[in-house]
Amino acid sequence: MCGIFGFVAPQPLSAELVVEALRTLEYRGYDSWGIAYTVGEPGRDELVVHKRAGRIPLSLPPAGLTTIALGHTRWATHGSVTDQNAHPHLDCTGTLALVHNGIVENYRALRASLERAGHRFQSHTDSEVFAHLLEEILKKAPSAGPNGTAMQDGRWLVDAVRHAFAQVRGLNAFIVLHRPSRQLIAVKSTSPLVVGLGPRGVFVSSDAVALVGHAHRIHYMTDDEIVVLAEDGPRFFDRCTGAPRSPRWEHLSLRPADTSLGGYPHYLIKEIHEQPRVIERILRDRLDGARQLAEFIRRSYGTFLVGCGTAGYAALCGSYLFSRIARRHVNAVIASEFKYQEHFLTDRSLVIALSQSGETVDVIEAVQAAKRRGATVAALVNVTGSTVDRLADFTVPLSAGPEQSVLSTKAYTAKLAVLLLTAHILNGSEHVGLDVLWRAVDGMQQALAPATLDRIRAIADRLVRAEHCYVIGRGLSYPTALEAALKIKEATYIHAEGFAGGELKHGVIALIEEGSPCIVFSPLDETRPDILSGAMEVRSRGAWVVGISPEPDDAFHLHVPIADVGDASPLVAIVPAQLLAYELAIRRGLDPDKPRNLAKSVTVK
Repeated sequence: MCGIFGFVAPQPLSAELVVEALRTLEYRGYDSWGIAYTVGEPGRDELVVHKRAGRIPLSLPPAGLTTIALGHTRWATHGSVTDQNAHPHLDCTGTLALVHNGIVENYRALRASLERAGHRFQSHTDSEVFAHLLEEILKKAPSAGPNGTAMQDGRWLVDAVRHAFAQVRGLNAFIVLHRPSRQLIAVKSTSPLVVGLGPRGVFVSSDAVALVGHAHRIHYMTDDEIVVLAEDGPRFFDRCTGAPRSPRWEHLSLRPADTSLGGYPHYLIKEIHEQPRVIERILRDRLDGARQLAEFIRRSYGTFLVGCGTAGYAALCGSYLFSRIARRHVNAVIASEFKYQEHFLTDRSLVIALSQSGETVDVIEAVQAAKRRGATVAALVNVTGSTVDRLADFTVPLSAGPEQSVLSTKAYTAKLAVLLLTAHILNGSEHVGLDVLWRAVDGMQQALAPATLDRIRAIADRLVRAEHCYVIGRGLSYPTALEAALKIKEATYIHAEGFAGGELKHGVIALIEEGSPCIVFSPLDETRPDILSGAMEVRSRGAWVVGISPEPDDAFHLHVPIADVGDASPLVAIVPAQLLAYELAIRRGLDPDKPRNLAKSVTVK
């Protein structure tokens, strides 16, 4: 979940380039940050390290010029949030600096052994172990010359990193700076790394978004690779054998405009407003992908949708869509629980993985479990070239563009759009799916109009000091209620819970007291009479009821009108909830893009 970045350049660049890259990657973790770079002539150079707990300040003292640097923005797993535990970490000699994303599962045993060998640790992290482990191996590595700069092809350094990496357990990515040879070495297992080539040098990052403006071509590293970055470019080797490898370069399609705020105050509100255009792109560009996905489902004997968090709620909504539209039983399973239910998979099964980043470790493990049992794997993924994309037998790219707010919005509605379209194709009613999604585009635009925003702001003014909030829905609106509650929790830290409306009388209604805010999703479908009955029941017990619905009702204290778009109602109904989460965060003085304790890409367990 941490963000890591580094570069090697033939001509000196400002080390501030790393800081700016870390700002782009800060959605992956913002407990602490740090950079390391060399200054001075080879042989007389020094390693400069700046690292601090907390967010990256808006302004920093000028950094020096350098030809090699790396940096890190942290989501803490081992060791508290302190300056001492911030990355980069050094070895005892000060010739090695490293940044890390992942968890070294056997770090206690490794640390104890290294301490017995005389190594002195400066942090309480698992990450520092790798620096000392590599130092111990390099003591025995062949080198000629006083600075160990012989064998400039980097093979001796590659072998040392290979042997060190073979001793650590877990899903990890490391970038190591070796000061004497002025080289970076990067290696990974599951945790993502992308190498970029540009006119000013070679770069490596945990996410391609940090390479925008620096690289023209990129290569997504695989788990069996290790790369050396030097002034004359990158060299790839096999992680197991050390034999040279050839990368697969592709064009970096992202542009600076894709990662900028574009005049919005925060990425979250920008990405909420981008949703209608995202659905339009799916309708234009992903119809063939939905047709192929429908054929995979048609041929399967048992189909499973897996995802985590927001993607998990999209999967749940998909199970309703396939049932009501295509009369097809499709199972929705939380990805982190999938490995406990994998035993029913066969070579006729289909597993559809849903993920924004394509790097969520629980989704990756679900995909790997499916492949071990011979199942076919399809994916709905927003990041082309990601791990899930590469593992899948077939992918429908979501084409939502970068999501830089930790809260997922446009990737969620993109998944719903693809699933709805696929269900209609499976049913033989493709034209109906296209029509309802175009209506949803119009409905989303209406939900973003000033009149709706005024109502949302009035609700936010009422709820800003609330401690609890309850959200209910039935049928297609039940996953929407869960996702709406999640958005409120993530952005505002208000305790929000989503419930199936029919569960109110089975215990939930005991939570209702005078003034309790309750949000009700009530589309014009078969669920409306029952959900309105539940709304009236909570109102009669003192709840303050907000209805998100195409039509008003006496059960609502305040009505947020939305368009009636039939089975596409989840795409439209979620927009007011997203806006409410944003407006509440602003009123509570919170950063809506970077909620506490959260990170965008969950690459650790």
